[in-house]
Amino acid sequence: MITVVVQSYLGMYKRAAKDRNRKIVRAINSILAQTVKVEAMIVADGCNKTAQIIKEKFAGRVTGYIIPKQQVWSGVPRNLGIEKARYDTICYLDIDDYLEKTHCERILDNFGKSDWIWFDDMVFSKGTWRTRRCDIDKKGMCGTSNLAHKKYKIWPDKGGYAHDWLAIRNLKQASDNYRYIGHGGYRVCHIPGRIDI
Repeated sequence: MITVVVQSYLGMYKRAAKDRNRKIVRAINSILAQTVKVEAMIVADGCNKTAQIIKEKFAGRVTGYIIPKQQVWSGVPRNLGIEKARYDTICYLDIDDYLEKTHCERILDNFGKSDWIWFDDMVFSKGTWRTRRCDIDKKGMCGTSNLAHKKYKIWPDKGGYAHDWLAIRNLKQASDNYRYIGHGGYRVCHIPGRIDI
């Protein structure tokens, strides 16, 4: 069993994906379609529109919270999701991306006795999905989408654009019992200036 934490802000900001009202529905549906038992944990970052979408389309099927608006890339929403999660294994989904149906199953099958794991994702490039290798030792080469871990609150309150890198550093400090599992079941649909599908 696994909790998928989704931080949601549907307002505009620099480098934001387009059409996020539609994309969050795609993202949540991909969580609910998983082949193992999951909890969809949606934390609305000062965003009433997110709460409205959950109420209209997913009532009773997801766990949702709304908090005051945070600065962009703050870890407060994800840490709240971790704190409130029902399950001890945590992974993430950005609202403009989606998960393959077996993503969470493969995470759980490969978690073993690790405290945290990292894995590759898939990026749409030149008309096809391609594996993008994740490297936790290089800044900018591993992100939120590439992590699953036990219930550690790892996100810096004020992380800035390098919040993923700081979270990985915090995971390394929390436990040296981690490993890479390959696996590319996370579909990245938005990279600023490159793709937005």
